[in-house]
Amino acid sequence: MIEALVKNRSYTQKSASILGAAMAGLLLAAIQASSDGAVSTRVVATVNDTAISAYQVTQRIKLLKILRPRLVSGSRKQQQKAALQDLIDEKLKTEEARKLKLLLPNERVEEIISKTPGLKNLATRLKSQGLSSRLVNSYIATRMSWNRILSNKYPNQSVTDEQVAARTAQFRRDLQKQAAEHTVSIYELLQITLPVDKQATPELTNEVARSRLIEADDITRRFKSCSSARKATRGVFNVRIGKRIPADPRKMPKQMRQTLDRAGPGSAFVAGVTADRSAVNIMAYCGKKRIAPEAPKITPDMVKQRLEDERFENLGKSYLRDLAKNAFIEYKDASLRK
Repeated sequence: MIEALVKNRSYTQKSASILGAAMAGLLLAAIQASSDGAVSTRVVATVNDTAISAYQVTQRIKLLKILRPRLVSGSRKQQQKAALQDLIDEKLKTEEARKLKLLLPNERVEEIISKTPGLKNLATRLKSQGLSSRLVNSYIATRMSWNRILSNKYPNQSVTDEQVAARTAQFRRDLQKQAAEHTVSIYELLQITLPVDKQATPELTNEVARSRLIEADDITRRFKSCSSARKATRGVFNVRIGKRIPADPRKMPKQMRQTLDRAGPGSAFVAGVTADRSAVNIMAYCGKKRIAPEAPKITPDMVKQRLEDERFENLGKSYLRDLAKNAFIEYKDASLRK
């Protein structure tokens, strides 16, 4: 009986120990979960009576990395500041739209998104990155409502023909400068191929290849320019002259560039027999050609729209500054103040 009691007591102590460890683990997990939740719901700022949480800042960073990556390209703290400021601006715009009865309802926003391919693709892309439908719709609704406010407040924002002409000329000068900065000199090469017919034995094939090498050497001696390549190959059976090949000198071996520069345009070299013994190749140097990136087409209508958008944007910034002055904005986290 005593042994049974001792055994039972030992078992009870062991069970209590295991149970205690389990309870401690659960308690620690609960504390951790509570801590994580506190961080995500921690209020970092208020705009009038609307709170902005740390979680909203994190979500806004994700959004801006997709839509406006340059705005959140700095350190983590800089990203948080930029995201918080964007959220503050959004709250001010939303309140103003609600006050003026110009805030688009969610149902209307969803309808517009579904009927506008560009917005529909944008919403799909944002949601695929883990952003909620509510956040995406709110972001789009705020911007659409803000545009309605500005359109009502500043209905006539036309620009003069003189302003359009001056900005068009400036754009074209800038594009020419950029093109000059990115212009590169490329080498133009021409490949001439002398096929080697496969013979009954490898030895005979090698003999034909040697004969073709002699013919190739004769061609390089007669070669004067790529435009007269056909003349240099006259009298040689079965010759294929390819198209001119642009070669970026930045991607060429240094020794190859030096060889071409020493030989100069109008020179040709026997490149050798291909690995499968099916052809003898000649590489000819046609010369250098300067290539500039293709400049985008600039039209007066495009410039006019750009000028009107800029004026609209500047008026919007001024309007937003006035809203911020009259609002009660409190930073709960002083380190996030811009």
